[in-house]
Amino acid sequence: MERNLRVSKKDEGLRLDKWLTSQLPGQSRKQIKAMLDSGLVIVNGRRVVIAGWELAEGDEIELRKGLSIPRERGEGEPPRPAPRSEGGRDVGEIGSKDVADSIERHLARRKDRRKRSKHAKPRKEPIRVKVYHQDKDVIVVEKPGGILSVPKEKNDKRENMLELVRRFLRRKYRKGKASFVSPLHRLDAETSGVMVFALSKNGQRLTEQFRNHSIQRSYEAIVLGRIEKEQGTIDAPLEKGDFGGGRKSRRSGGPGSKRAVTEYRVKERYGKATLLDVRVRTGRTHQIRVHLASEGYPVLGDSVYAEEMAGKEPEVMDEIDRTLGFRRHALHAATLSFKHPANGRKMKFRSQIPDDMKELVDWLREKG
Repeated sequence: MERNLRVSKKDEGLRLDKWLTSQLPGQSRKQIKAMLDSGLVIVNGRRVVIAGWELAEGDEIELRKGLSIPRERGEGEPPRPAPRSEGGRDVGEIGSKDVADSIERHLARRKDRRKRSKHAKPRKEPIRVKVYHQDKDVIVVEKPGGILSVPKEKNDKRENMLELVRRFLRRKYRKGKASFVSPLHRLDAETSGVMVFALSKNGQRLTEQFRNHSIQRSYEAIVLGRIEKEQGTIDAPLEKGDFGGGRKSRRSGGPGSKRAVTEYRVKERYGKATLLDVRVRTGRTHQIRVHLASEGYPVLGDSVYAEEMAGKEPEVMDEIDRTLGFRRHALHAATLSFKHPANGRKMKFRSQIPDDMKELVDWLREKG
């Protein structure tokens, strides 16, 4: 069987497997999945193996010549073997490069969709700053996922926590002069959770505790893959730099690397994912994301460090993206503990897992 199909405007954005089911009456999703797995579906001249591939208007879909749609068990005779090409290679035999290319294009499309969704609709209401604690030296707040900690550049006009805290203080103290606010640490833009800012020179002394790693921090992370052991420690040096594709850190034993230690404990296991409690002894750039990805368990939704691991469970990542609209990596700064820089009093703050990650956990529980 040979078919050449074209995607119309009304079908733009549909999943490839669902669209093929509508175009091939009588064929089940399971059979369509078997076709994809065998590399018999060509989109714009390239094999596509991801069932949740998002279609665009004008895409040319080719069903490989000589295709025999696999029968489901119990239907009668077993499916015929996939036809061979002129060179003797099975048509359904997919090289790792084919799969990698397919996944790379899929992730690039997801990144573009995320970028467009962030700028598609401006926020109608100002973000309300949730404050856990404030005194004359420090302020502890909740950072939502998707907000920068501080501006990346001088003229960066995007919303960031530094400016949001300044606005909050200006509204609170209308008759006072402009408030002094100094960032003491950062969370990645997509990471949610608890942060602390200095409001005085005394407050800025807290940087010493960050520098000597005496501040205690824990995170909650949902990772791709089922981790069977109850807990573990990743003690692997990281090198900071610009390594392309948004990568600012990598696992390396080179001269520019520094020791990094990440501890994790399993909180819940799901069919193809795991919820972890993560603690860092050091505070390197992207430490948790790089360490977990290097062990084969990237943070779900991480479009930077999970790329090389996406082939592990591409459908899980895609289904989460499409079903829940989850548009960030599943990492949350849950606790922050330090000694007050002015009086030495020990302070600890806990941030509950946000609604979008709760929804993701519920969905994973239902999937089993």
